[in-house]
Amino acid sequence: MKLLKYLFILSVSVLLISSCTRRTKSTPSTNLNVQVNFNMEDLEYIGEVTGSSKQSYLFGVIPVGGRRFHTGAIGIGNGGFLGNLSVRRGVNNALYDALMSKPDADFVLPVSYFVESDGMFLGRKDSIIIKAKAFKLKVK
Repeated sequence: MKLLKYLFILSVSVLLISSCTRRTKSTPSTNLNVQVNFNMEDLEYIGEVTGSSKQSYLFGVIPVGGRRFHTGAIGIGNGGFLGNLSVRRGVNNALYDALMSKPDADFVLPVSYFVESDGMFLGRKDSIIIKAKAFKLKVK
Protein backbone atom coordinates (compact mmCIF):
# COMPACT_ATOMS: atom_id res chain seq x y z
CA MET A 1 0.00 0.00 0.00
CA LYS A 2 2.87 2.35 0.82
CA LEU A 3 4.43 1.64 -2.57
CA LEU A 4 1.20 2.64 -4.32
CA LYS A 5 1.05 5.85 -2.30
CA TYR A 6 4.66 6.77 -3.16
CA LEU A 7 4.09 5.94 -6.83
CA PHE A 8 1.05 8.23 -6.90
CA ILE A 9 2.96 11.10 -5.26
CA LEU A 10 5.86 10.60 -7.67
CA SER A 11 3.62 10.60 -10.74
CA VAL A 12 1.78 13.76 -9.62
CA SER A 13 5.14 15.46 -8.93
CA VAL A 14 6.44 14.53 -12.38
CA LEU A 15 3.31 15.89 -14.05
CA LEU A 16 3.56 19.18 -12.15
CA ILE A 17 7.27 19.66 -12.79
CA SER A 18 7.14 18.71 -16.48
CA SER A 19 4.35 21.19 -17.28
CA CYS A 20 6.35 24.41 -17.07
CA THR A 21 7.60 27.00 -19.55
CA ARG A 22 11.28 27.86 -19.98
CA ARG A 23 12.65 30.74 -22.03
CA THR A 24 16.24 31.09 -23.19
CA LYS A 25 17.80 34.09 -24.92
CA SER A 26 21.42 34.36 -25.89
CA THR A 27 23.63 36.66 -27.88
CA PRO A 28 27.00 34.96 -28.29
CA SER A 29 30.17 37.00 -28.22
CA THR A 30 33.72 36.36 -29.40
CA ASN A 31 36.98 36.34 -27.50
CA LEU A 32 38.76 39.64 -26.97
CA ASN A 33 41.70 38.63 -29.18
CA VAL A 34 39.65 38.24 -32.38
CA GLN A 35 40.41 40.83 -35.04
CA VAL A 36 38.69 41.43 -38.36
CA ASN A 37 40.53 43.74 -40.76
CA PHE A 38 37.48 45.22 -42.45
CA ASN A 39 36.28 48.78 -42.41
CA MET A 40 32.63 49.62 -42.75
CA GLU A 41 33.51 51.00 -46.20
CA ASP A 42 34.43 47.43 -47.22
CA LEU A 43 31.03 46.07 -46.21
CA GLU A 44 27.56 46.51 -47.55
CA TYR A 45 24.72 46.10 -45.05
CA ILE A 46 22.00 44.00 -46.68
CA GLY A 47 19.48 43.86 -43.85
CA GLU A 48 18.31 41.79 -40.93
CA VAL A 49 17.77 38.08 -41.36
CA THR A 50 15.14 36.39 -39.23
CA GLY A 51 14.01 32.79 -39.01
CA SER A 52 11.51 31.06 -36.78
CA SER A 53 10.20 27.56 -36.26
CA LYS A 54 8.10 25.46 -33.92
CA GLN A 55 9.21 21.94 -33.09
CA SER A 56 7.78 19.23 -30.83
CA TYR A 57 9.89 16.63 -29.05
CA LEU A 58 8.77 13.30 -27.60
CA PHE A 59 10.42 12.52 -24.24
CA GLY A 60 12.30 15.81 -24.67
CA VAL A 61 14.78 14.46 -27.26
CA ILE A 62 12.98 12.72 -30.16
CA PRO A 63 11.82 15.30 -32.75
CA VAL A 64 8.24 14.91 -33.96
CA GLY A 65 7.15 16.75 -37.10
CA GLY A 66 8.98 19.72 -38.51
CA ARG A 67 11.19 19.73 -41.58
CA ARG A 68 14.00 17.25 -41.89
CA PHE A 69 17.27 17.89 -43.69
CA HIS A 70 17.07 21.70 -43.50
CA THR A 71 20.18 22.78 -41.65
CA GLY A 72 21.86 26.13 -41.27
CA ALA A 73 25.39 26.45 -39.95
CA ILE A 74 27.29 29.50 -38.73
CA GLY A 75 30.94 29.46 -37.83
CA ILE A 76 33.56 26.76 -38.03
CA GLY A 77 33.81 23.67 -35.86
CA ASN A 78 31.31 21.62 -33.90
CA GLY A 79 28.01 23.45 -33.87
CA GLY A 80 29.38 26.85 -34.80
CA PHE A 81 28.55 29.79 -32.55
CA LEU A 82 25.33 28.25 -31.29
CA GLY A 83 27.14 25.32 -29.68
CA ASN A 84 25.01 22.38 -28.55
CA LEU A 85 21.81 24.24 -29.38
CA SER A 86 22.41 23.80 -33.11
CA VAL A 87 21.86 20.02 -33.02
CA ARG A 88 18.13 20.52 -32.43
CA ARG A 89 15.88 20.21 -35.46
CA GLY A 90 13.88 23.32 -34.61
CA VAL A 91 16.99 25.50 -34.38
CA ASN A 92 18.29 24.06 -37.66
CA ASN A 93 14.99 24.94 -39.37
CA ALA A 94 14.96 28.50 -37.98
CA LEU A 95 18.61 29.10 -38.86
CA TYR A 96 18.07 27.73 -42.37
CA ASP A 97 15.10 30.09 -42.87
CA ALA A 98 17.14 33.04 -41.58
CA LEU A 99 20.09 32.36 -43.86
CA MET A 100 17.87 31.74 -46.88
CA SER A 101 16.03 35.04 -46.40
CA LYS A 102 19.17 36.82 -47.70
CA PRO A 103 21.00 34.18 -49.80
CA ASP A 104 23.50 36.68 -51.25
CA ALA A 105 24.94 37.57 -47.81
CA ASP A 106 28.61 36.73 -47.24
CA PHE A 107 28.33 36.61 -43.46
CA VAL A 108 26.03 37.47 -40.57
CA LEU A 109 26.78 39.25 -37.30
CA PRO A 110 25.76 38.89 -34.47
CA VAL A 111 23.54 35.87 -34.07
CA SER A 112 20.93 36.07 -31.33
CA TYR A 113 18.27 33.52 -30.58
CA PHE A 114 15.21 33.19 -28.39
CA VAL A 115 13.87 29.77 -27.41
CA GLU A 116 10.62 29.24 -25.55
CA SER A 117 10.08 25.68 -24.35
CA ASP A 118 6.63 24.56 -23.25
CA GLY A 119 6.81 21.39 -21.19
CA MET A 120 4.04 18.89 -21.79
CA PHE A 121 3.27 15.38 -20.68
CA LEU A 122 5.95 13.11 -22.23
CA GLY A 123 7.49 15.90 -24.30
CA ARG A 124 7.96 19.56 -25.02
CA LYS A 125 7.30 22.11 -27.75
CA ASP A 126 9.96 24.69 -28.69
CA SER A 127 9.33 28.02 -30.39
CA ILE A 128 12.57 29.43 -31.80
CA ILE A 129 13.37 32.88 -33.23
CA ILE A 130 16.83 33.62 -34.68
CA LYS A 131 17.98 37.11 -35.74
CA ALA A 132 21.20 38.46 -37.26
CA LYS A 133 22.52 41.32 -39.38
CA ALA A 134 23.56 40.33 -42.90
CA PHE A 135 26.57 41.84 -44.68
CA LYS A 136 28.08 41.49 -48.11
CA LEU A 137 31.66 42.30 -49.10
CA LYS A 138 31.97 45.10 -51.63
CA VAL A 139 33.78 44.12 -54.80
CA LYS A 140 36.35 46.70 -55.88
